[in-house]
Amino acid sequence: MTGTDRAVNTTDPSTVADPADRIVVSFRSPDVDADGDDGWWVADSAWVVEKMAERSYRRYLRWAHAGPVAVGEEWEEFVNCGCASPEDVVLRVEAVEGGTAMGAETHIEVVPRKAVVDGEVAGATV
Repeated sequence: MTGTDRAVNTTDPSTVADPADRIVVSFRSPDVDADGDDGWWVADSAWVVEKMAERSYRRYLRWAHAGPVAVGEEWEEFVNCGCASPEDVVLRVEAVEGGTAMGAETHIEVVPRKAVVDGEVAGATV
């Protein structure tokens, strides 16, 4: 899927019904199996978490994926590494708590997919 093929979500996150309090989203490289142990490599995973923790990235996620979300849903995204060097990632919804939709006030927790598979993330199940 290229940027021009992607459907644009025009839902305003402040208008969604039943917004979740918390959504846990994992990330992995698009080149690895979501449930396997075949590498898990994502360049500088700690850095990716740091960039995804930025207010602007979480705001982007709230707008790009506003509305109903379900555990297991996956989104192809990228994280800006600076200097025109994006890191492609697959984001996967691991847990949805306190509602059923991504809303303007939904707290987004980003974790490596490996941490979910290893049982290290509260509320997430494999």
